Amino acid sequence: MITSNVYNRVFFIKAADYGTAFAIDHNDKQYLVTARHLVDSSNQRTIKFFFNRQWVDIEVELIGLGSGETDIAVFRANVLLCTKELFLEPSSKDMAISQDVYFVGYPYKMWTDAGNSMNGRPCPFVKKGILSSAFVGDDGVPRMYVDALNNPGFSGGPIVFQPPSKTDFKVAGIVSKFKIEFEQVIDPDGDHTEMTVAYNTGFLIGYDISKAIEIIDRNPNGLPIPQQV
Repeated sequence: MITSNVYNRVFFIKAADYGTAFAIDHNDKQYLVTARHLVDSSNQRTIKFFFNRQWVDIEVELIGLGSGETDIAVFRANVLLCTKELFLEPSSKDMAISQDVYFVGYPYKMWTDAGNSMNGRPCPFVKKGILSSAFVGDDGVPRMYVDALNNPGFSGGPIVFQPPSKTDFKVAGIVSKFKIEFEQVIDPDGDHTEMTVAYNTGFLIGYDISKAIEIIDRNPNGLPIPQQV
């Protein structure tokens, strides 16, 4: 069961596109993490957050972007997004191939109203899969493949898991996209045509949270977290 420290760190956002973002804490500072393809990397000064059933502009400062194909963007928001009491460790340590993982977000701009428990924020959707594979590519970037049907809108959301024999969740990665393949279209007579159609293979592709931490360590300019909240 997903715990409150996960729910309360996930946000429905609109930048260059609609999607999901989440807050992490690192070295007593807070950061906003999302997928790079959702933002205008050249000029993103505000991000819209859905709050109390309306869009609210929050000023942000770009901390850094993932290089190459690494679909990660890290920002500093000008407000504290989540209290330190709702800590969620950003680490994929102890995650094992074939174990259950969950991803959280707002598919197709969908959300539900959880009343006062979300303090005005829309309640996200949760999906479950298994970690099918995790590897470091030739470009040195750690990726993860989750056997689960990802949908548009989950991009930028957290991939979370529980280490063996533990109850606390960790955030292991960032949802990027789903793997697409193309099949030939068949005509009414059953013959293949030259047309193709793209389909969702059922594999979610994500990037390891360690790449977000590397971005932060190069420019540790997050919002300081008060010692008492």
